[in-house]
This record gives sequence, structure tokens and C-alpha cells, in this order.
Amino acid sequence: VETLPSLAVSPRGRGGAMAVNEVTAKTAEHRLQVKLGESEDCATFILGDQDHTLGNALRHVLMQTRGTEFCGYSIPHPSEPYVHLRLQTQDGTSAAEKLKAGLKELSVSCDHIEAAFDRAFDDFEKKQMDE
Repeated sequence: VETLPSLAVSPRGRGGAMAVNEVTAKTAEHRLQVKLGESEDCATFILGDQDHTLGNALRHVLMQTRGTEFCGYSIPHPSEPYVHLRLQTQDGTSAAEKLKAGLKELSVSCDHIEAAFDRAFDDFEKKQMDE
């Protein structure tokens, strides 16, 4: 069983007194770990240094993808920098292939949102300059 990193706390001041804001989470030892299921269409991907931001967005994209039977994520503990993403497919595509496709789709969506934001911000700035 692999042990996961815990919080690193640096003592400061007299007598080792610490402030709440001195607690910092360690970074993950691994960026990606894969726990295979009974077949290639089922796996748990452990994503290091990630949180609900990627977990929920990726789960949403994968559940909208044809051929995904199940996708869910969890964060084992708030102090651990890991997201566990469980993925099962039903169309003959391996879970790893489906994950790669989902990451690409999420990247395309983020690029689209960024471009739309940049256009809207530029329009806003032009209106402010005209007034």
C-alpha cells in the first residue's frame, strides 16, 4: 500500500507556535497513476496535484461522450493532492483512450471559452474608451 503525502507544517515564533496560514500542502509524488480494472474498458486514474476543478469538469465532459458507461471522481482527503477518476466504457474503447479524448475535448472547450472571454473583454474596453 502506497502512503500519500501529508501536510507540511513549518514551526515559527517562540516555542514553535504556528499560524494557520503556515500550513502548505505538499505536491503529489506522481502526476498520474493507473489502477486497471478487470478489463481495458475500466480503470481508475489517479491524477496528482489536481482538485475538484479538473475532476468535475473532466467527469462532465466524459459523461457527455458517447460510449461512456460510468465516470465519477473523488478526492480521498482534502489534504491529499489527488483526484481519483473512475471511468468505464461500453463501446470497445479502452478507458485510457476515452480519457485522452475527454482531455482533448476539455482543452478545446477551454480554448473556446478563453477566446470568447478575450473578445468580450476587448469589446468592453473599447466601449469604456468611447464613453
